Amino acid sequence: MQEGPLLWGSMWTPGVGMAETIAARETDPLSVRALTRGLSILSLFDVDHREWTIDEMAEQTGLVRMTVYRMARTLEAAAFLVRDHSTNRYRLGPAALALCYVADDQSGFVEAARPFLEKLVAETGESVTMAVEVDGYPVCVDIINTTRPFKRQTAPGRILGDIGTVHGKIFAASKSAEERETILAQPRTRTTPKTITDRELILAELDQVMAEDVAYDMEGSYLGLCSVGAPVRDQLGGIAATIAVVVPAGRFGPDERDLCTKSVREAAASFSAYLGWTPRTDA
Repeated sequence: MQEGPLLWGSMWTPGVGMAETIAARETDPLSVRALTRGLSILSLFDVDHREWTIDEMAEQTGLVRMTVYRMARTLEAAAFLVRDHSTNRYRLGPAALALCYVADDQSGFVEAARPFLEKLVAETGESVTMAVEVDGYPVCVDIINTTRPFKRQTAPGRILGDIGTVHGKIFAASKSAEERETILAQPRTRTTPKTITDRELILAELDQVMAEDVAYDMEGSYLGLCSVGAPVRDQLGGIAATIAVVVPAGRFGPDERDLCTKSVREAAASFSAYLGWTPRTDA
């Protein structure tokens, strides 16, 4: 899945809609245009894209090459980027890496979840992602790839879209009515022909997610990709994380959907029990 270490830019997929994202942010009267462009460059870097040339950055962001050059030199001077003088390729510098240590460390949580995620991959034969909520955004903290043909669209550290993704749907479904309204008030981009943007349809789907404890994305975020996810609950019943199985649309028929749904529910329930959650039972 391709989705950067910095949350600001992690809501886009390299090569898909980056120019539109920058343009939209630059229309915000409170945004700083130069900062927006600089952050768009930093956001290109992730575990799958560790180095970029000026030309590559210009192509991905849609910015003029000279603008990218000036931004890169400024970031280099501030140690946010480092340039390899032999190849003229840029990578993240020490100033950017230092920010990582300020963020919450999820390594212990990820390590605890690994056995449950690995079992889910073995059962379904498909890739699995796990996300936690950071300041209202679902952020990928782990991914295990299938050995079957599959094109990744995300990476650890990236924001997993908005309420169009299963992770976003699950977190949004757990919110209060007031919090949901705040989420729905945010503009939504139709990333595929199957993206749901109608307010009433979104609300109905969130209610369904809340009732069934499972969410689906049928090519609404990425054309050709489907996913099914479930919440992981802590000892108090709050959503500690979300787990999802990601499947190419061609491999997500009725039988595969049932298998993935059953497996992801069981994986989430098992991890929740490990964390101390005991589901309520009717008297």
